[in-house]
Amino acid sequence: MIDLLIQNGLVLTMDEGNAIYDPGQVAVTGDRIVSVAQATPVAEPCRKIIDAANCVVMPGLVDTHMHECLLRGFCEDLPLMRWLDEICFPKDRAYAPEHMHGAALLNQLEMIRGGITTFIDIFRFPVEAAKVVTYSGLRAILSPQIIESVPGAGETIEDSEAFVAEWHGRAGGRIQAWFGPHAPYTVSDEGFARIARLAERYDVGIHTHLAETASEVEELRATHGLSPVEYLDSLGVLGPRSLAAHCVWLGESDIRILADRDVAVAYNPSSNVKLASGVAPIPDLLAAGLRVGLGTDSNLSNNNLDMFEEMRLGAAIQKLHRQDATTMPCDLMLRMATMGGAQALGLDDEVGSLEPGKKADIVLVDLMAPHLWPIFRGPRTNVVEQLVYSANAADVRTTIVDGQVLMEDRQVKTLDPQVVFEAAQEAATNLAQRAGLW
Repeated sequence: MIDLLIQNGLVLTMDEGNAIYDPGQVAVTGDRIVSVAQATPVAEPCRKIIDAANCVVMPGLVDTHMHECLLRGFCEDLPLMRWLDEICFPKDRAYAPEHMHGAALLNQLEMIRGGITTFIDIFRFPVEAAKVVTYSGLRAILSPQIIESVPGAGETIEDSEAFVAEWHGRAGGRIQAWFGPHAPYTVSDEGFARIARLAERYDVGIHTHLAETASEVEELRATHGLSPVEYLDSLGVLGPRSLAAHCVWLGESDIRILADRDVAVAYNPSSNVKLASGVAPIPDLLAAGLRVGLGTDSNLSNNNLDMFEEMRLGAAIQKLHRQDATTMPCDLMLRMATMGGAQALGLDDEVGSLEPGKKADIVLVDLMAPHLWPIFRGPRTNVVEQLVYSANAADVRTTIVDGQVLMEDRQVKTLDPQVVFEAAQEAATNLAQRAGLW
């Protein structure tokens, strides 16, 4: 018995050979893909069939860096350090669990609608985010954001350890729990060293911000005589379990260290542009053999969770910065948003491509919109080009995780949009008032 058959679409597998089936079909039993092939009549009975005609069938998108924040569009147009000091840290100190619950509802609804099936969140009150994951159906890595330098603005190491112990592996394995030290300038050397030991003990990852701005590099050199990369390396933090967000301001020696330690990197183009942080040397990181995924960052610094926008902008700013139109081609950007992200999170054995035996995390992207035309299929197909340079989150028609349909024909099944809207409005209003931002 096949539980779910998706047929008649153009199937982009994103496997090692970039196999494409047009028209193709994907068969799912339980939470696993059992076959990916050219469309043929199916003799076995199917519990559910989805007709993907005029759609791309592809792996779910993997967001390798985001914060489930709440006050989108509230305070804008500030550089990172002023933005943190004047906006983020005051509102983070005012956060309560009910605010995080509203934020998690808001962000997870947006991700489902935009085809993000796996995400890693680094923020506050992770239990509230985890509770929402249990019924939203998404795949999540939750890394409580540990901050020591601003009391009350982040989670503690003790609370983070308790969360890891309680939640890692929950929701049928859809939830992982990591440690999330915010940055080298907000967590002490003793704190980082302790976190590294705990991550090894629990066999989980470490997610942090690293070398995001020039001022961060200057501060670390002034206080420790080391670059941020050298500093974390000296504390034993960097390794295959580490995922570093941004990595904008890197020297050649920093890149060598990251490559030698097999650190993964999350590329966040929209956030880096909006906050004027700089352009990360992604082509150099890839050339050095690093695992690089694509991230949205938060709805405060982006201001959306649209991975299609990240692909387009992520390619464009590299081309402009390097004065080379051939750098970061569209097929590479699509891979970074799928299989590359899965590799960065250490989940590539389970997600990131459509292959038999892998988790059934699948999205359908509707091609029947004029901004995606013309569509050419066959040997000279332009579908990847249209996905990267023309599509947007609203083109996603169906989102599936673990074989469960979370959204079908743009109707979300696991979250009620009206309930989410009301919860987010109430929580955001209360948070802004508590933080003294009104």
